[in-house]
Amino acid sequence: MTVDDELSQALAELSRTLTPQPDPYGRARARYRRSRQRRLGGLVLALVVAMGSTAFAIASPGRTTQPLPADPSESIAPVLAWSDRLLQSPPRGAVAGDSGYVRQLSEQLMAAQRRGEFSRLTVPVSGVKVLFADDVDGHRVALAAFVRNQPDPVTGWPSAAVWLVADGGASAQELASTASVRGVSDALEPYESLAVDGPEDAHVAIAPAGCVFLSSPLPDGDTFRWAPEPTGSYLVRTARTQRPEWWRVDCGEVTRQITPGPGSLASTPITDAQLATAMSRVRGSVEQQRSRELLYQWAQSEGYRLTALPSVVWGGRLAGLPTGLAGTSPAAGEPSVEDAQVTVLAAPTVGGDWIGEVSIAPDKPRSDGVLSTGTSFTATADPTDPAGVLAVSIDDDTGGSEGQQFLLVVTPAAATTVRVLRDGQEVARSAVSGSGTAMQVPRPTAGLVVEALDASGGTLASGQVSTQGSRRTTETNTWNQE
Repeated sequence: MTVDDELSQALAELSRTLTPQPDPYGRARARYRRSRQRRLGGLVLALVVAMGSTAFAIASPGRTTQPLPADPSESIAPVLAWSDRLLQSPPRGAVAGDSGYVRQLSEQLMAAQRRGEFSRLTVPVSGVKVLFADDVDGHRVALAAFVRNQPDPVTGWPSAAVWLVADGGASAQELASTASVRGVSDALEPYESLAVDGPEDAHVAIAPAGCVFLSSPLPDGDTFRWAPEPTGSYLVRTARTQRPEWWRVDCGEVTRQITPGPGSLASTPITDAQLATAMSRVRGSVEQQRSRELLYQWAQSEGYRLTALPSVVWGGRLAGLPTGLAGTSPAAGEPSVEDAQVTVLAAPTVGGDWIGEVSIAPDKPRSDGVLSTGTSFTATADPTDPAGVLAVSIDDDTGGSEGQQFLLVVTPAAATTVRVLRDGQEVARSAVSGSGTAMQVPRPTAGLVVEALDASGGTLASGQVSTQGSRRTTETNTWNQE
């Protein structure tokens, strides 16, 4: 296996074990954004891109109710209120039924924190609350909340969250050791989840007491088949019980969260047969090994948002692409344009739309170490249709109503020219090579009609510019609502 292969596999493994979570609270959540550390065995990577009657113990006296912001109009206030409901919930899980064990674990964690053993939890803490403890697939797993004396001055969150994983049956002392720490967050959020590393991953998710988890097999379009989980306000998936599915959390009459379960349709690297299927309708000229790696990484990243493995839509070399994609400026000393190998992927999603990814690998290495850049898009029509036209903005489309915008346009094989119209008037034209072209069009792209023409000037296909970004309309997160 080459270094590139190892890197590709490690990237995919990383995205598989770190369950993606949406950014549900917009501007307010950005102010209070948590940061997580997870312990990953083997290769460590830095990524530049783009979750009732049982007794409980507090390790020391102190207030455990989380204060709301001074300004009640802040939209983070409902999130903190739900977080407090989770904090006040009794511990869940079979091991949590042992009140003596829970008390010992709380005391051990408090003592370790006061000794300075948790490098990211050095501020004064008034109490430790164990929220979950159970044996899962040979592991003993626990979630604990550390209640600060004062909210974090940077993030504003009153409580931190720590996930712990040790061998099954571990003592409270063993589970409270720093070697058992698998996730540290500066925020105890209303919905917490963890992927438990092992030969086969297990998963735990928890919500406030009184809420109910439901699950559905991977839906066809947007048709879910929801069924309540027997565990109620928490959910456990072992290697034996995992499946392609979605999860839902209802609190009373309100659905607070809908999210894809962990995992993906590419549970192993892409096979030759899968690659052949993915490239069966490809246009242009693609590099098979790069396509294989991109397919695996993107399928892993998108998980069960996809209802089928991605397809390769188009590939080719393009000249004069902007280096400052997505509204960024070129790095100091970098040219403003570059030649690059471009690969376009697309896949159908839960909800019925298609999402896609444009990956741009420059011919010359960049001084900032970035190996590739790109953008994502959403389309209502099938982008893999070889008779259709696909137009994607490949730099930021939010720069106002004036100026020029770069488009990547993929055309039918017989096309020789792309013409762009606004209100019936031509505003841009470009020659086509290898079923694709990069061209500049006037902003805004909304309302533009893109036509692929043959040598005689006849229209082969037409369409509008795809929406930038991968929309998540099926996913729901309403913890920020009353």
